[in-house]
Amino acid sequence: MNTRRKIVMGVLALALPVGTVGAVSSSAFAAKPPPNPISCTGFGAIVTFGNPISKAGVATSAKKANNTSIGASSFNCGGGTGNAHNSAITITGGKNTKLAKTDPRYNKTTGVKYVTGTQAAFEASGGSLKKTLKQVSFVINGQSVLFKTKGASEVIGGTTCPGAVGFVISGQVKSGTYLTKTASITACLNHDTGPGTTNSFGVDLFSNTAVIDTAILDATSSKATL
Repeated sequence: MNTRRKIVMGVLALALPVGTVGAVSSSAFAAKPPPNPISCTGFGAIVTFGNPISKAGVATSAKKANNTSIGASSFNCGGGTGNAHNSAITITGGKNTKLAKTDPRYNKTTGVKYVTGTQAAFEASGGSLKKTLKQVSFVINGQSVLFKTKGASEVIGGTTCPGAVGFVISGQVKSGTYLTKTASITACLNHDTGPGTTNSFGVDLFSNTAVIDTAILDATSSKATL
């Protein structure tokens, strides 16, 4: 390159705005995390309770409840219906409540000292989800995303779960290259099945006679923000 050409190129470089120079530098081509939060909607999986839910529950000798399962489902994370999915989820059974010794079902000889599947236990389960539902695996547009549970609270109706009962689960995204790690999942239960149920989980959860075997995540209000 001759001297005159070097001078011209130098003048052009000085004339470029600083932002333009940065844009054409090699560092500008480094991979960047995708924007987030990403909003996912349309969850509609079936929840099968390890122990049916009823007012009085069932007396048992087992110290822990059976696992609850949530079926696999497809949903929408902003890239079209079905662009994301999750595998089946297992919620580990927590500790069963001890029966009062005055309860006629209590039997020290046979070891029946506990009760499982009570309405009260379900209503209090939000506080234990951090231990019983430690993580949820998603696949969004072909990318694996791992959600780790940090805490949860129960929601009854309102604008979060209209006409339904559910949980808001807070956590973090532990895989993927997102700018923000904070995440949350809202799981609302509306319809249900089981002896004496009315097809309304919100009604049957407080019934004196219903026995709830399964419930369905409400696809219109269940969502995740990752």
